Amino acid sequence: MSFWVQMTVDTFRDPKRTAEKIIQWQITKTELYLAMIAFSAVNAFLAGLSSIISPLSVDPAALESMPILALMKMPLILFVLIVTGLIISIHGFFWAGSVMGGQGQLKDMLVLFTWLQGLRAVAQAAVFLLSLAIPTLGSLLAVVVVIVAFWILLHFISVALNFNSLLRSFAVLVVVSTAFFLSLMMLVTITGVAMGGLIDV
Repeated sequence: MSFWVQMTVDTFRDPKRTAEKIIQWQITKTELYLAMIAFSAVNAFLAGLSSIISPLSVDPAALESMPILALMKMPLILFVLIVTGLIISIHGFFWAGSVMGGQGQLKDMLVLFTWLQGLRAVAQAAVFLLSLAIPTLGSLLAVVVVIVAFWILLHFISVALNFNSLLRSFAVLVVVSTAFFLSLMMLVTITGVAMGGLIDV
C-alpha cells in the first residue's frame, strides 16, 4: 500500500493521530499554497463538468433568490471563490481559535486544510464517476462524504489549535462558518445581476 493511500485510510480511521503526523511534514508555505490552488482547480473543474454532463434544472425563481447556484456554470469564478474561501477560512479558524485559547500555528492549519482539499478532490471525482453509473449511489456517497468530512474537520481543527475538546472545535467552526456564509451570500447577492448576465451570454 502506497504512502498516500495509507495516509488517506488513516485520515478516516484516526483523524486526530493522522493530523499530528501531517503537521510534522516539512513543507514550505509556498508549496502548500500551490497545492491548495491545484486541488481547488480540480474541484472547480469537476463541478463545472458535472453541470455540463448532468445539468440540473434550476427554477428561475430559485436562481434569483440564490444566485450562488449560478456558480456551477462558471468554473473559473467558482475556482477563485474556492481558493479565496479557503484562505479566509484558514485565517479565520486560526484567529477565532486563538481568541478561544488555541495555541497552534497558522502553518499547521494551512497544511491540514491543504490535505483536506486534496481528499475533497478525490472524493468529488469518486462521486462524479459513481453518479454517471448509478446516480442514486452517487448521491448517497455525496452525503456520506459530507458527514465524514465534517467529523475529520473537527479533529483537524482541534489538533491545529491544540484544543482538548471537539466541542471547542465545533464552536470555532460555527462562528467562522456563519460569518463566512453571511459574507458570501451578501457578496453573491450584490453581484447576482452581473452573474446572471454572464450565464445568458
